[in-house]
Amino acid sequence: MFLEALTVLADPAPAGSVVIPWWLRFGVLVYGALLVAAFMIYAQTKHQRPWNVLWVLIIAFVPILGAICYFVVQTITYRKQNSEPVKGRAETMAPEEYDTGGAGSSPLR
Repeated sequence: MFLEALTVLADPAPAGSVVIPWWLRFGVLVYGALLVAAFMIYAQTKHQRPWNVLWVLIIAFVPILGAICYFVVQTITYRKQNSEPVKGRAETMAPEEYDTGGAGSSPLR
């Protein structure tokens, strides 16, 4: 069964058909994945009024580079707004003081 699939894939294209190169298929796959990821991040981010329509156009109509530019700009903007990372309770307390259990549980086991 596996060998049959390989022979079908290895057969030359029929006469008159268009052969799509592997790099073009890969580029379309990468573009689709970046497009979905960029729009997911866009949906979760609040933008100022003139930029919201512009970013949609850049992401949608500039293949691959539009999404990468959006990721870079959003990363820079996020880091400017949140300059210091927030540490969680487990990072600010000693292990003996950090109790994940409920009432009555011992932190030392």
